[in-house]
Amino acid sequence: MIALLISICFTTRADAAASLVSYDTRHYKLYTDVDADLARDLAFRLDAMYDEYSRRLSAFGTSSVDRLDVYVFNKRADYNEFIQERLPNTGGVFIPSRNVLCAYLEDQGRDALRRTLQHEAFHQFAHWAISPNVPVWINEGIAQVFEEGIWTGRSFIVDQLPPRRLRQLQADLASGKLADFETFINTDHRSWAKMMHDRERGATQYNQAWAMVYFLVFAVDSNDKPLYRERFFKMLRIMHDGGDAQVAFESCFGTNYAGFERRFKEFANQLSVSRESKYVEQLEVLSDLLVEISSEESESFRDIRSFRQHLVDGGYRLTYTRGELKWQSDPDITTYFKDIDGRDLTGTSLNFVSSNRSVLPDIVLRPGGALEYRARFYFDFEGKMTREILIRGS
Repeated sequence: MIALLISICFTTRADAAASLVSYDTRHYKLYTDVDADLARDLAFRLDAMYDEYSRRLSAFGTSSVDRLDVYVFNKRADYNEFIQERLPNTGGVFIPSRNVLCAYLEDQGRDALRRTLQHEAFHQFAHWAISPNVPVWINEGIAQVFEEGIWTGRSFIVDQLPPRRLRQLQADLASGKLADFETFINTDHRSWAKMMHDRERGATQYNQAWAMVYFLVFAVDSNDKPLYRERFFKMLRIMHDGGDAQVAFESCFGTNYAGFERRFKEFANQLSVSRESKYVEQLEVLSDLLVEISSEESESFRDIRSFRQHLVDGGYRLTYTRGELKWQSDPDITTYFKDIDGRDLTGTSLNFVSSNRSVLPDIVLRPGGALEYRARFYFDFEGKMTREILIRGS
């Protein structure tokens, strides 16, 4: 499911929104029919994400604006009705003509919905704070950087490089699917939207935008000082002041697009996943395995050790698919019961914790450091057991 910035103009329908409950936050007016606990969580995260946008983009004068409208529907059908069936394969949209952000829960699940809102809320923020004419690759690239931010209950960790992003990037580099940079940087909204008709090209296009922005923001020199961040923000300031996007890029980075592309590829080939995102995926695999076992068997486990032994004895392995890109969980299932340095997670570092808010005991991962990772289980709209990953600072 892809979240989009929509530059076409259309009105929304009020019918689908008639029964929504409204929540006023510091920065948003949230209209939703999701359950109250989730609604409050989304409202709190939206405000925190707004504060993160403002902090990182403070040079653009982001302190005062009316509350922004956000609509979150339980059901996909209500979302589609609200946007008049214009974009049936999206998980969320920002509609500039109405300054409205909308998304839905249903088959996305809670984790994907939260990422969608982090992504779309940036488009809404950037539209008034930076410029309504930010080039699409920059707008989508920054939105995805914020989309991958990890919420700790107190703040966001934004510099994340998730395993799934790196897999996509490595596959696209190996197969030569990335667009040449001069063409990509000058892609307009119409051409971007046209490529979205092909799901595989669309996935590559989005990931390339994320990777290029990640490069410009987070690449560092031998002294760990950002290489391009200052020039990147200078480019945004030029556009904020009404400057032409191509002129802004070339004044900050030059016209040697081929050289810029080479430096990017050198950077990309040296990337490794971030610690926090690695642990998130580790817990996702373990919780997906527990869901699969629970849906097929009446097996219950006294502790993590018996769960681990059951997986080893059964030779379990999961296959994940994202378009043409497929990957399998590690054939050595015990990998997921170890920390990032290969040490076994034992005792309170990985265990089951009973919860009256969950249909199964939570899986709690405490690998050392300040963060606790928790998989919590619930039934979705179709009565299928699924999970969400919650991270909290200690």
